[in-house]
Amino acid sequence: MLLCQGQPAYAADKAPVQAAPVIPAAWLIKKISVAEAEAEHPGMRDERAKQHLELARPFGALNAKWEALKADMQPNDELWTFSSPPRTWEDLAGRAGIALVRDGQVIEVIVTMLN
Repeated sequence: MLLCQGQPAYAADKAPVQAAPVIPAAWLIKKISVAEAEAEHPGMRDERAKQHLELARPFGALNAKWEALKADMQPNDELWTFSSPPRTWEDLAGRAGIALVRDGQVIEVIVTMLN
């Protein structure tokens, strides 16, 4: 069985199987707008951006994923910042980023920080 970004997966018999959440809702911190997300993740502003223009776009090397997430947004969808619990950071398994929430369910994330 395959699980893909919180979307229904299909078992061998092709019946839909509910996928596990992308991240737990408990990790959500703050609702933000597209403009706020882009302001928080403006891309690189150093010499690398001069040589690789795509790095200067919002979310830098993750810009294509960001643009795809924005394209997937539907009316009433929400963007939230998220972070895993402190213990995950202590265990060097922390992650943080932006989550797309639809009807109260996290359906897609962009991880912008790992340890």
